[in-house]
Amino acid sequence: MTAHYLARLPFYVAMWMIVLTWSGVARADERSFHPSDPAEQAQLEEDWRKQDGIETPREAVSYQQAVAVLWERIGRLRAYLEDRGTLPRELQSQYDALRSESDRLSDGAAEELAWRELWLAVHRLRRELMFSAVEVYRGPIVFIKQVPSIMSHQLTQYQGSTARPGGGVFVLDRPAASLACRPLFHADFPPGSYQFLDVASDGNRVLFAYCEVPSVPVNRDECLDRAYHLYEWSRADGSVRQLTDGPFDDFAGRYLPDGRIVFLSTRRGGYHRCGRGPCPVHVLTLAEADGSNPRPISFHETHEWDPAVLHDGRIIYTRWDYVDRHAVFYQMLWTARPDGTGVAAFYGNNTWNPVGVWEARPVPGSHRVMATAAAHHAMTAGSIILIDPQRGNDGLEPLERLTPDALFPESEVPVGNLSREEYWSAGIVDRSRIEVPREARRWPGHCYRSPWPFSESFFLASYSFDRLIGEPDPNPPAMFGVYLCDRFGNKELLHRDPAISALWAMPLSPPPSAVRLVTLDDGAARGVRAAAGTLSASASPAKGEGVMRSVSLAGADLALAADSAGQGVDLQPAPSGGDGTLILQNVYASWKPLPAVPIRRLRIVQVLPKSTPHANDPMVGLANASPGKQVLGTVPVEADGSAYFTVPAGVPIAFQALDEHGRAVQTMRSLTYLRPGETLSCVGCHEPRHVAPAVAALPLALRREPSAITPGPEGSKPFSFPRLVQPILDRKCTACHGGNKTEGGLTLVGRPEGAFTVAYVQLAAKVPFSAWTGAHPSANAEPATPPDHFGSRACRWFDDIIAGRHFGVQLDREEVESLATWMDVNALFYGTFDRELQARQLRGEIIPGPGLE
Repeated sequence: MTAHYLARLPFYVAMWMIVLTWSGVARADERSFHPSDPAEQAQLEEDWRKQDGIETPREAVSYQQAVAVLWERIGRLRAYLEDRGTLPRELQSQYDALRSESDRLSDGAAEELAWRELWLAVHRLRRELMFSAVEVYRGPIVFIKQVPSIMSHQLTQYQGSTARPGGGVFVLDRPAASLACRPLFHADFPPGSYQFLDVASDGNRVLFAYCEVPSVPVNRDECLDRAYHLYEWSRADGSVRQLTDGPFDDFAGRYLPDGRIVFLSTRRGGYHRCGRGPCPVHVLTLAEADGSNPRPISFHETHEWDPAVLHDGRIIYTRWDYVDRHAVFYQMLWTARPDGTGVAAFYGNNTWNPVGVWEARPVPGSHRVMATAAAHHAMTAGSIILIDPQRGNDGLEPLERLTPDALFPESEVPVGNLSREEYWSAGIVDRSRIEVPREARRWPGHCYRSPWPFSESFFLASYSFDRLIGEPDPNPPAMFGVYLCDRFGNKELLHRDPAISALWAMPLSPPPSAVRLVTLDDGAARGVRAAAGTLSASASPAKGEGVMRSVSLAGADLALAADSAGQGVDLQPAPSGGDGTLILQNVYASWKPLPAVPIRRLRIVQVLPKSTPHANDPMVGLANASPGKQVLGTVPVEADGSAYFTVPAGVPIAFQALDEHGRAVQTMRSLTYLRPGETLSCVGCHEPRHVAPAVAALPLALRREPSAITPGPEGSKPFSFPRLVQPILDRKCTACHGGNKTEGGLTLVGRPEGAFTVAYVQLAAKVPFSAWTGAHPSANAEPATPPDHFGSRACRWFDDIIAGRHFGVQLDREEVESLATWMDVNALFYGTFDRELQARQLRGEIIPGPGLE
């Protein structure tokens, strides 16, 4: 018996140290890493049981089996700390003693009670090890309590009209030692909903969004007058002030290094295009430090989410980029400067799995970012990932799954709703080839969100054992708690409220500093422009961050490029008013490769935001859920593939590479925009992002002044089939395809038929146009468009007409370009979403430009 107790002496010593630490007796010179309150201890132990599968409804395990999994994960954590020389000696001793006890129990027929005792001890050791990591912040943590909205969807989760009451801003004063929290402030707010947080660089102010919600909305349409606004708490006097107001949703505020605030707002106007609304578009918006002068800095045509400031001063955010593409995908990461210039894709714009990426945050001391891989048809929640742009800009290769126990929702695992457990599935991944993790079998649909990285290996996140519920239903009020997580599979509960979710946790301390970038509206910027022509309008990538798809050159930067090429250049300053300047180095630097066809011009197409709230209500053409468009005109391309031209600022635009007949060889199914005075430079046409551009000589286009846009044909702005195409049909086609004579069963008369005309419905059906049909995205040539796949060059019958092989029909150059323009601009009919203006266009009348551009 004595030998037995002597053999277990290290175990008893380790247990005694853990008990002392648990009770707060030990570590007099440090904070305890364990709650001392019995109720909190019970809550923590219950959370461990649910994590490990002790007495769970599915995938239940014994204490012995749970300990085996714990050792695997703790072993990786211990090795990480040991490799960095930060493993506390007493924790190493506890680790060794508990491993010895585990081995001893495994060698015999130990009772379950002994394994339970060991299981508790190992869990307490794990908590000690996680909080001992030097990068883990142990001070006060601020977070939001919120009931998720009445409809779980990316577009409705943050609307005031769908908010449910409850919650506030709270603080965990001792996140390692206590699960208890307190309100950050005691302001007399009416019942409402709170969301998003940010802490100022001095650590003395906290930004959040609040919406008064006196009752739970019955549906999405009942409370359209409710909106979130930005508020700020001050540590100095504990006061809270309102920063924004009006009938707009303002949320997701972030302090910028210059003191201003970037946030998301619906004040730009417009709606989404692909479902029942209203889903007002929210985009990047900028305000002064006191909330004054709010103005959109993004001119993207649809939604954006989750801005954050990167180490180099750029803003990273999620953008929904589905111009003529599948509506479920392409909610991926983009960057811009704090004034909205230098817009560039960061990750995923040609990726289907995950469906989308939200909540990106820079990782301290790293070029990587941490984010949430989530679904489209549900609120933001899924799996936490680490993105390395050095390893690529699309697909799974740049991703590390920090929470591999949770599959990517909607792409790898279906998202259910209250009517069916598996409802929303993108149909992209062969599910039979996916190994479902034990945790996902134990807690189907479990999910993470709101990561806050301390390092690449440790982070705060909200976690839910409950299944993620998708459209059109709400999620459980109390599904999320706040946890400290690591990349080794461990997570430790910091707070869970049985009545309401805990989200958006972050340290209540000054955040890591970021570079303050000079912007076009800075006084300093004005001085630079005066001295050097124009200001560089997008950040050069930080070392190790990869080559951006487009960078800005201006003034001294362009002069330096010219000098390095051994040639002088007299560059004209960019316009200081309402224009920007764009440089294309070589249109032939393209992915996918262009055919051996000389590119003579670029067509500049304006993409119009949708001004009405429901999909296809009204339609602007046969293409499902299409954006509106109009043609600004064309600019020349030099023999070396270069172009240099001005474009109107604040206008979302796309480009088409044209052959000698004005037919699009390649079409951009995305968009960009410039700010006044901005100069943007592109290497090529969707060129490989990680290949440095060749600079053998100064591009020909840069040896002259920038080109002005040559307007497109009559009827292309505003876009109008009756004015752009029908006159040509009347002159050249209706003799054989109209009235009593309809050769080939084709009638090309301009008589109204439903929402369009007879000629349009019949002719558009013969044009390959891009459209989201709900089918697999490859059916729409996604993600990357092959040249000559859509539009006029994909129409063999148009080749015959141009060549004079269609019964003697002869088209002049202007007629060819008009017809090509119509086909290339996705064969649309109208140039507006306004029903009254559409009625005028149907009659062939000229209308003013669309109200929302």
